Amino acid sequence: MGIVIRQSIKSTVWAYVGVALGTITTLWLYPKFLTPAQLGLTTGVLLSLASILSQIAMLGTGNSSFYFVAHFNHQQKQPKFFGYLIKISLAGMALVTLLYIGFKPLFIKWYNEKSALFLDYYWLVIPFTICVVFYNSIEAYTRAQKDIVFTNFTREVMLRLLNIAALILFAFHFISFRFFVWLFVMSYGFIFLMLVINNRNKSFFKIDFKSNFDEIISKGEIFRYGFFNVLAGSAWTIANSIDSLMLAGYSLSDAGVYRLAFFICSVVQMPQRTITQILLPLLGEHWKENNLQKIDELYKKSSLQLIIASGFLVMILFINIDTFLGQLPVAYRAAKWVVVLMCFSKLIDMATSINGEIIQTSKFYKFNLYLIVALLFFTIVANYFLIPIYGLLGAAIATTLTNVFFNVVKYLYVYFKFHLQPFTRETALVLSLTILIGTLCFFIPALKYWWLDIAIRTFAASVLFGLSLTLLKISPEINQLIQKAFHKISPRKN
Repeated sequence: MGIVIRQSIKSTVWAYVGVALGTITTLWLYPKFLTPAQLGLTTGVLLSLASILSQIAMLGTGNSSFYFVAHFNHQQKQPKFFGYLIKISLAGMALVTLLYIGFKPLFIKWYNEKSALFLDYYWLVIPFTICVVFYNSIEAYTRAQKDIVFTNFTREVMLRLLNIAALILFAFHFISFRFFVWLFVMSYGFIFLMLVINNRNKSFFKIDFKSNFDEIISKGEIFRYGFFNVLAGSAWTIANSIDSLMLAGYSLSDAGVYRLAFFICSVVQMPQRTITQILLPLLGEHWKENNLQKIDELYKKSSLQLIIASGFLVMILFINIDTFLGQLPVAYRAAKWVVVLMCFSKLIDMATSINGEIIQTSKFYKFNLYLIVALLFFTIVANYFLIPIYGLLGAAIATTLTNVFFNVVKYLYVYFKFHLQPFTRETALVLSLTILIGTLCFFIPALKYWWLDIAIRTFAASVLFGLSLTLLKISPEINQLIQKAFHKISPRKN
């Protein structure tokens, strides 16, 4: 776990700088300067569609980078593998462009009545998708080389700074809303260029489009793996975006409020993204060696770290949610119960840790496809029936039910197929501490100034949580981090 700890610390620094910037953007700039309908358009529809189409366009090359990278350690073969992945992505991009053009009548039918604003920006989805595909392809290959720090900086920090700059320009009427949307889209193209510039002199970042590496592994095997993963990845992305898209068909404003709740809850999942990005190539190596003991160690350690991190973040959100939303325009305050439900589902996702990644990198990776297709069907059906009845809350209920179902099935599959499970007695202890400390801090009397109220509750919860972890010695890795932090801030003796 040495490489995990070193890179995760560096990446987590950028991740939480991104959290701070994301908090500013989400809780102040977006609600202050964008109407719910404008927010629903940019993040609820345009971003969701670009995410879905880019996942299809990559044709599984992102997962192929992690799964097959261990086979291409020889520097003469790496450029050929990289070139092959790029060619597949370009072909996929051409395919989804044709599909998007062909499906325009269906989009018009769904959005024309209540969300016609989207149709004014319909063609902008194509350049948006191209930017996302280029960025995601390079990012996945870079992460597969265990080089994740700068990629985290571009996605978590640089992208948010660009969005903040665009919002400020729009807020002070230097640009129109249409131009703001263009800047929002092209920010992905900018971080792609920054990633290319950063990697240009690295040994792994060379491209050779002559894909003659069949003596190592056949292109057919890579394509088959990518084909199953593109189906699984596309179904997964659709399942995670369809709620916003379906909700937007009834109301762009509700979609905007829903996306606000989604942004707030995304803070909870940041530690999982960082750890997963590091563990994917390690899992690929351990499966190649058939080392179940190492996989079990990664499974348990990552689960404990994630339940500590997510439990803490959910607790902070829970004790401050009323104060958070109380500072927003009235139209956005309906996000409260959406946040509560989605945080609950994300907590389950974090607790079950890397179960999906274990399946994805194993020889049983096809099971992911069958499960995700079932998840997609369940998600569409749940949203179709619940949104017309409960609106915004219906989308949140549907998302929570499908996420719980999905994670329970993955957990059971890994348990019965590989005899692995992530939980220990420390898991129950962390959850108990989180509930106890959260309840105590929730009932702290409200203060007059909202910023002071948030600061006091967060400080009290953080100190109690940190002390409990340290005294009970729940996680050696967390204890080391807390002790290092304490030594840095404590006064030095002469």
